Amino acid sequence: MGGTLVGRESELEQVAGALVSARDGASRCLLVTGEAGIGKSRLLAEAVATLDDALVLTGHAVDMSTGKIPFGVVADTLRDLLRVAGSEVLLPNEREALAPLLPGAAPRQQVERVQLLSTFLDLLERLASTQVLVWVVEDLHWADSATRDLVSLAARTLPSGLLLVATVRTDDPERSTEAEAALTSYVAALARTPGCEVLPLSRLSPAAVQRQLRELLGSAPSADVAARVERLSDGIPFVVEELVAAAGRPELSTVSAVAAGRLGGLAPEARRLVEAAAVGDGHLRISLLEQVLDMTADELDAALAQALHAGILRTDHETDAVGFRHALLREATDRELGPGARRSWHRRWAEVLEDNPGVLARDPALLAIAEHWHHARDVRRALAATVAALPAAERVCLPDEEVALWTRVMRAFTQLDDAAEVAGMPLREAWGRGLLAVTLASRSQRRAFAAATPFERMTDAERAAAALLAEDEHAKGEANFLPNTAVVAADEAFADAPVDVVSVAVWAAVGSRSDDAAHGSELVARALAGARALGVRRAVFLCAAMGSYQAQITGDPAAGAALLRQVLGDYPDEAWRGVVGCIGNLVWCEAIMGRHVEAQAAAEDGFARLPRPHLSVEAWEHLTENAAFSWLLTGHWDRARQALEAGAPWWDDDVRSSSARLDVLDLVQRGSADVDRWRTRVTDPAPGGAPQALVRELLARAAVLEGDLPAMRSVLLPAWTDDHVLFNADQLVTTALVAARAEADAATSGVGDDVADAREHLSVIDEALARFPRYGPLGEVWPIDLEAQLDRFHGRDARSALRAALEGWERIGHVPDVAVTHLSLAEQEATHGDRTAAREHLTAGREIARRLEAVPLLARADRLAETYGLGSRERRTDQVLTEREVEVLRLVADGLTNGQIGTRLFMSPKTASVHVSHILAKLGAANRTEAATVARRQGLLAD
Repeated sequence: MGGTLVGRESELEQVAGALVSARDGASRCLLVTGEAGIGKSRLLAEAVATLDDALVLTGHAVDMSTGKIPFGVVADTLRDLLRVAGSEVLLPNEREALAPLLPGAAPRQQVERVQLLSTFLDLLERLASTQVLVWVVEDLHWADSATRDLVSLAARTLPSGLLLVATVRTDDPERSTEAEAALTSYVAALARTPGCEVLPLSRLSPAAVQRQLRELLGSAPSADVAARVERLSDGIPFVVEELVAAAGRPELSTVSAVAAGRLGGLAPEARRLVEAAAVGDGHLRISLLEQVLDMTADELDAALAQALHAGILRTDHETDAVGFRHALLREATDRELGPGARRSWHRRWAEVLEDNPGVLARDPALLAIAEHWHHARDVRRALAATVAALPAAERVCLPDEEVALWTRVMRAFTQLDDAAEVAGMPLREAWGRGLLAVTLASRSQRRAFAAATPFERMTDAERAAAALLAEDEHAKGEANFLPNTAVVAADEAFADAPVDVVSVAVWAAVGSRSDDAAHGSELVARALAGARALGVRRAVFLCAAMGSYQAQITGDPAAGAALLRQVLGDYPDEAWRGVVGCIGNLVWCEAIMGRHVEAQAAAEDGFARLPRPHLSVEAWEHLTENAAFSWLLTGHWDRARQALEAGAPWWDDDVRSSSARLDVLDLVQRGSADVDRWRTRVTDPAPGGAPQALVRELLARAAVLEGDLPAMRSVLLPAWTDDHVLFNADQLVTTALVAARAEADAATSGVGDDVADAREHLSVIDEALARFPRYGPLGEVWPIDLEAQLDRFHGRDARSALRAALEGWERIGHVPDVAVTHLSLAEQEATHGDRTAAREHLTAGREIARRLEAVPLLARADRLAETYGLGSRERRTDQVLTEREVEVLRLVADGLTNGQIGTRLFMSPKTASVHVSHILAKLGAANRTEAATVARRQGLLAD
């Protein structure tokens, strides 16, 4: 928009305020929203035009109709950085990692999408540490997934000195309902981020329209002209400008009409230029346009001059760039292109980009070429270009985006008789490589890939493989009890097959589902050896994942852990999704054996490989929930809560396994949790959400805390009687102990009035667990604990079994189980007359419960003390508390947290926590509130 910006004074002040905050050290994010033509870009141009103390970088997104190129905005931003600050601005490691996105650079090392994102964020952080950095993202609504991920993460996590400003169009009629909902949800989530503001631009008031008219005309218009423009423009600045340029023609009464009106008067060569620019938006370099149009320099200059004079294009000779003055003008041009002309321009752009390597960033260029040939409807050239772009897709695309390219490859094999020669690989190899990518993709993309695969051109053996590898969504273990026909057929068909990607995938799949554990292990080992021989990382980790699954599901998690450690040892520094997924599997295999030192060390290795875990949310969640399983069992509840709460805002929903683990933690520590949303998930698990076994345990724990044992039995009985209960044995062991302890507690306390139901439930549990495999050290302990609970329930002397269980729980580090067992021993010793031993166990159990801040355990300790008369919880403490402890106690009584106490008394929160634990122990108090009450009663808080 020409002339002075009018009617945006308050918005400019808001941008200026955000800049002040950035200068003062606070990161800020502004989302400038509004309809087309409202002046979003014009506002930002005005706001940053005079910034002398800031580094301003801009990246532009382009409309998907010209091909959505991953990392296009990032590549554009890097190009702007090199233009503004010179090539030396990048450190050597940054240049190496970002090579796929830099003009003329070829990556010399294997670079992953997450590494690119992380390096770019590190770069922004470094730049912002030396001066105020303003990152402008134009047209975020058209941005690729990488840009959206970056903007989201930058808004949430980057430190001081960054002002991130993005423009978002709110009225795109071409956007699908699904895309509109996704954008709305994305923007709403960003708007909720602390430090992020939405700056909506409304239409200009009549007075502002009059001011704009005066600026454009140089004088006040006649009343008639002013009224006409005001009415026709409806307050949209772009339309005001166009109406003035068109002398207020009444037929130009909409944004689309005024955009189309600019195009009508162009000469043929200028019109060709504008059409070519519309199709090539995103890589409009003057040097490339000259070749696309097949014009001489003089001819191009003349066409450019007319397009500039018509107000359609703008140029930046410093950057060799051409662009549309407004997106509406590009859209109008695109709408008027016929299908033949559009295909022709895509062909020219593809040819020119192929002939000019290095002008654009390498990976975006390869992907753009593939897109142009695809839209040119040249199947042969599109196939060759797509295959050439696949390594780039593996580096920078999301799995679904990469699989979409493999799907095109499959379709080409149905259309071309010589597809194998064009692709440089036979159908079998293309299908196999596509299958590796498909394992990481969404269900819809898996189905699209399968639908495009020309099975009619495959051999009988390959069709047998396809039947085995067909897309499915099974819960854990379910694939192992599907009809065995496909497994047997594929096994026989590939018994003597040569080593290739398809054979590797089949051997791994058959091995993981085979009824014969030994044969399954042999096939998985064969698959892994083949994958290594081929040098295909994805295949290696697919085999490791499936092999460890096969070992664990057939009762040998130790073998699964050994396999994973072997493979992970070959890739010590990598952190792509397959690697982190295998680390998560390793954590699980170790944890279900009770090898928690090893499990937690593996977890910390996984977290160390994810310096910015928000960029790998699915892998992060998988690792977090498996690590939390171990932390919960070993009493590392602070670590579990920190990790689970840190991740929760990033999960797609609140019915993930990590969500369930957090609710379990709330139940065992705080005694309550909101579990209503889980009730429907017992019979209807969320896709990718918490498994049924975990949901059942969660609801069972909640029912126990509410004293509703019939509800506990109702939710658990189907688990014990399920035909496939053994596939969930690793998850159901802890659930079984929860149930058995609850039944025994009720029986020994005399509160259960449904003895027959309880006896039947325990009988079913005992029968089911008798079939469970017993993994590692944990498998040595839980049967003893179960025996102790049965003894307690039936009124037998359970002390011997409980002592053995206590020794076992202490040996493997199950701190909460140690506390529970101490309290059960206190009950048993008191019942059998040894009050001294009962008090010792009560004290030990209560002390652990205090340290864990486990409200339910503390309540049970209180009930035991009262029931068996094991002494008052309150003790006189004259001369017992130190002066420092009295200081801490006063702040506890005032309701301060450990962190606040530490700040007030100049100590760490951990030291404050230790003082609080000592105070509770000395006062015999169950919690902080009771400690304050006891202290007041004994006069310990007097000044």
